Amino acid sequence: MTVLDGYKLYGFFSAGSRRVGESRAYLDDINVFPVPDGDTGTNLSSTMAGAVAGAVPEASASSTLGALADAALISARGNSGVIFAQFVSGLSEGAASAEMKTHDFARAVRRAYERAKAAITDPRDGTMLSVIEEWARSLARGAHDVPNFVDLIGATRGDLRRSLASTTERLAELRAAGVVDAGAAGFVAFVEGGHDYLSGGAARDDEGAVAQDADGQLAQDAMGPAARVDHPAFTGEPPAYRYCSEALVSCCGADAEAIRAALSGSGDSLIVAAGRGRAKVHVHTDDPESVMLALSGFGAVSGQKVDDMRLQYADAHDRVSSTAIVTDSSCDLPGELLERHRIHSVPLLLSAGGGEYLDKLTLSPEGLGRLAEGRGAFPKTAQPPAHFFSRLYSYLGGHYDGVAALHLSAALSGTCETSRREAAAANRAGGRVRVVDSRHLSGSLGLVVLRAAEAAEAGASADDIAEAAPLWSAKARILVSVTSLRYMVKGGRVSPLKGLLARALNLKPIVSVDGAGKSILYGKSFSEKANLRKLVAMAEEIHRREPLRYYAVGHSAAPEKAAALAERLQRALGLPPLFITGISSVVALNAGPGAVSVVTMSE
Repeated sequence: MTVLDGYKLYGFFSAGSRRVGESRAYLDDINVFPVPDGDTGTNLSSTMAGAVAGAVPEASASSTLGALADAALISARGNSGVIFAQFVSGLSEGAASAEMKTHDFARAVRRAYERAKAAITDPRDGTMLSVIEEWARSLARGAHDVPNFVDLIGATRGDLRRSLASTTERLAELRAAGVVDAGAAGFVAFVEGGHDYLSGGAARDDEGAVAQDADGQLAQDAMGPAARVDHPAFTGEPPAYRYCSEALVSCCGADAEAIRAALSGSGDSLIVAAGRGRAKVHVHTDDPESVMLALSGFGAVSGQKVDDMRLQYADAHDRVSSTAIVTDSSCDLPGELLERHRIHSVPLLLSAGGGEYLDKLTLSPEGLGRLAEGRGAFPKTAQPPAHFFSRLYSYLGGHYDGVAALHLSAALSGTCETSRREAAAANRAGGRVRVVDSRHLSGSLGLVVLRAAEAAEAGASADDIAEAAPLWSAKARILVSVTSLRYMVKGGRVSPLKGLLARALNLKPIVSVDGAGKSILYGKSFSEKANLRKLVAMAEEIHRREPLRYYAVGHSAAPEKAAALAERLQRALGLPPLFITGISSVVALNAGPGAVSVVTMSE
């Protein structure tokens, strides 16, 4: 095989992607750098699979690589995924013709390495980038003397393995853990999978080690002795910054250096991968909202992704149960409780001011309030895209025995159904994910989720939780005092005529959900004071019939009102609220500012 056309290159990428996918769990397990959050395999396999799925191969090598580069930039996830996307972009830039010979390929790989290095703000020796550089050198040494691709790439496999094994000693974090770099191991798996495709069989390296083991994972024997060290006890240091934040910026010049300068003080691990009028930005930060605001100055921002690395670190090194608990951002629990119980929350989407944001992560309630009061179109909410769930369930499957996902009422959103579809796909692949329609939202969903987390920590399985969840939902109540129906009218939840009538009569409704999870009008008064008295009386009646396990107070930009309500409830019920918290943006968007809620959970 002396030339590669577009179809062969696509086959190389497809086979390499499959090999990385098969090695995902192993790569997650050895993930130490830049933070030990156990998701390198998940991110890299997701990036490669997205690139292959998003590209349509053509006969032309340059056209196919261009399509793969575009798709990789869109699908890039995590540090290693964004580096790989920039590698593919550089490879595309180096492919100027319909077919590539070995010396063309070697030059393109060198170009790809240079582009990947330029994207990284602080490149470190002993990482994926180092292995890419040494592969480029190995290819260059043999390209002019070895015209056959199978022989050329096969001859570099020994160099790749040795380079990978050396990462353990070249990077202090890897040396302390006794492992090779996970991103570098993933890149080696990609090359070896692609080479096996070109050679038409399961190739062996020059030392005779098979590249793939019986379980489909990257063989540890092939990765050098460092990969065989017993390392699970290693925990390293928790991430210095909390959130791994990413977005795609569409800008005419894709000015990577200007973007880098704008984000220079935002955190660390900054990577700006640019290609064909777009840039994929990756940064570890404590303030994703400010990052997205800065990026919006360069062009349209899309594909936002924010991962809580400290939660991922806990998943890998400090689990409190063998069952993972998942919910969505309409669930209102304080951050301290979410963190303590290791609860994963999938963000709903918010469309506002011409941009799309992640609820609670890249648009705060304050920012949303300003947009809602502006002159533009009223903000809208949307369920999370399917890949949010598929990626999360794939990742959690590597760390937990099972996953229990409890979502906002299916009568109010398609979130639960999307989660169910992706859970079914995960289960077909060997996962153990159970999805529950809580028939609640906001704080009452929070109490159902909290009860599930407590059950998981007591040893309950995902099946146990799915079976018990309907009973917990039946024991939960939510009562929301709304100061005005104006926001519900704007959002289309209430007809303008009803809103006008309520405004004329100065009605202050109390909203709840029924047994099917649908919104209902639970009561109404002609003043906020009367509404608050009703909330206390209703809570007392619930407590009299079914003693409360706990209750909580929520509010929409009304902390003082919520605190006063909590005091009255404590006097009436004889026990303090479990928490007082602001309600999620997607709920506040309909309730409007000044709304307060009481949520209860009976024993």
